[in-house]
Amino acid sequence: MPEQLAPYSVVITTFDKRFEPFLVPLLAQIKEQRPHIEVIVVINGPARGVFDEAYRANILSYLARFPKVFPTMFPSFQSLAKLWNRGALTASHDHALILNDDLELKSENGTCFFDHLEAAMATHPGTFKINGSFSHFTLDKRELIEVGFFDERLLGLGEEDGDFYWRFYKKFKKEIASVDMGLIDNVQSDLADDGYTKGIRTASKFNREFIQNEKYKTTLIGGYRGMFDKKVNQALEDEKQYPYELFYLENKNKL
Repeated sequence: MPEQLAPYSVVITTFDKRFEPFLVPLLAQIKEQRPHIEVIVVINGPARGVFDEAYRANILSYLARFPKVFPTMFPSFQSLAKLWNRGALTASHDHALILNDDLELKSENGTCFFDHLEAAMATHPGTFKINGSFSHFTLDKRELIEVGFFDERLLGLGEEDGDFYWRFYKKFKKEIASVDMGLIDNVQSDLADDGYTKGIRTASKFNREFIQNEKYKTTLIGGYRGMFDKKVNQALEDEKQYPYELFYLENKNKL
């Protein structure tokens, strides 16, 4: 890691169906490339039924093989917004690389994905997408606090990235940057929990309807499109989530 680069954590969100085919190889790749990096694994529970005890035992056993890997586990299904928020809150550092679990991180000719990432972070110190996607992005925790955490009223999966993108622009009058880099492959698996109603692919019908019918309204005057289909204005205001996190960041060294 370049000396001038601030330390950062890795946050991975995952669930039972993606353990063997995706999480197992992804974590091995991360720890091969950066053995001592802090990794927060946020493990979602099922939307229907009970948490699989065999999966619980297997994932905890697997994570324990590696140093500095810390699980956060939910017994029942939680929103992706909550998983991202809790991952960022749990991370020890002010910057985090947020990853879906269906990714492959590669190495070739003596260079690995993290070499590319850290070069990008040295010139883009704030939040940015990788290759235009929120399947993999870096998050500046202080920017997250200023914009407002990912909206946990989005109870399923989907739209949390577009909502944050819209609010980021509203706050800073600029779009979240995107940095192109190689040695990362997004599989975009359609493996999903069976217990919630789907809209587009794995995204929740609930989330899309909440965004389109309640939180935002299309407009012909002003507004901003961002990642949405049309220009919109915000109709439903945000509650302040995790209001004491900034106090914690600014005072934790006084303990």
